[in-house]
Amino acid sequence: MRSRLIAACLLVSFCLLAAQPAAAGNPQQLSPRILPEMELLAGVLAQTTWMETRGPRGTGNEYFRALRDYLAPYKEHEAIAIAQELTNLGFTYDAPVGFICHLGPLPELEVKYEYSNYLIERAHGRDRLERFRLALADLAREANFLDFYDSWLPQFNEWIAAVEFNGDMITEWLESFFGKQASEFHLIFAPAMFPSGGCGAIIDGPNGELISYQILRESGTSSWAPDLPSGRHLEFLSLHEWGHSFVNPALDAHADQVSKLRSLIMPVASIMKRQAYPTIHVFMSEQVLRAVTTLAAEELYGEEVYQKWLQNEENAGFYLTKDVIEMLREYKSNRDIYPTFESYVPTLLEQLAALKVPAVWWSKAWPWLFVLPFLGLFLYIRKLRSNMQ
Repeated sequence: MRSRLIAACLLVSFCLLAAQPAAAGNPQQLSPRILPEMELLAGVLAQTTWMETRGPRGTGNEYFRALRDYLAPYKEHEAIAIAQELTNLGFTYDAPVGFICHLGPLPELEVKYEYSNYLIERAHGRDRLERFRLALADLAREANFLDFYDSWLPQFNEWIAAVEFNGDMITEWLESFFGKQASEFHLIFAPAMFPSGGCGAIIDGPNGELISYQILRESGTSSWAPDLPSGRHLEFLSLHEWGHSFVNPALDAHADQVSKLRSLIMPVASIMKRQAYPTIHVFMSEQVLRAVTTLAAEELYGEEVYQKWLQNEENAGFYLTKDVIEMLREYKSNRDIYPTFESYVPTLLEQLAALKVPAVWWSKAWPWLFVLPFLGLFLYIRKLRSNMQ
């Protein structure tokens, strides 16, 4: 009798534990997902001029075509009109998906996490975000969007099952390096958004906890099943996108000090503008993060991968990568002084300010200081001769 009672108690305890939500770092949290809320957004954006710059190369994968066609009869709906309005205002790149990450599930689509100041500024006001949220929920009901989503669940599950991903390795490295834990990591696939790559969304929980999202797009080259990232490619993307959740807030806390580094963007200002990193604050966050992920490549994958990744970053215009890596090595070797990355940021910014980077720009430009006067004189003489003739 006693043994049966013990067994019953153990069974009840096991069921209670199984019913608990996934804890931070639990593999269930790291499992890739395709969310109906994100797919609704993708279908809405597919009806706007978003597609002119963020569309696939060609007709797009089979699912994208089905999603676009399913919502095409609702082109006059307010949700699509607001999406176009937001696109015209520059609410692009990471902003729309970051907005969705602040919302709860369909059909209510309630505000789960209060909109960040970043999103409100990008949308030119909270009211516009609220109008968009309510319109999306209305469109989902009117179009029976969850029925459409459910009809694709077998394919979604098949695509996700094919993904290879060591999420624990990535999150453990990030938390160890930054000396800070995230309460949640989320990996969301967006098979009807393009092109390949992704973006991160940083959520501040109600009790100050860090919730880190990454949203990964399809390659844009497939005309059949979506080409989703997997394996080492997915791990590289995860280091970068989840890494934003640690780097960006740490640098934003010292915005005035970052502002004083404007000269650092001068050598690559035009390149960064083309890549949507036009300001010193955005550039520095991206530059520091890319140095972090390059250092991670060395530790996780070895010297050969490190050198290749370093070359790729420098070729992309992030010419300070090697310098920042050396600063990060100092941080790693002095964790007794700098227990967290946040505690090291002031020192990092001081060292960046000490770099004589403008000399890089002048070293490339100085020959023109001699050539241009002679060129001007030559053109002036040529013009005089033509006038005399």
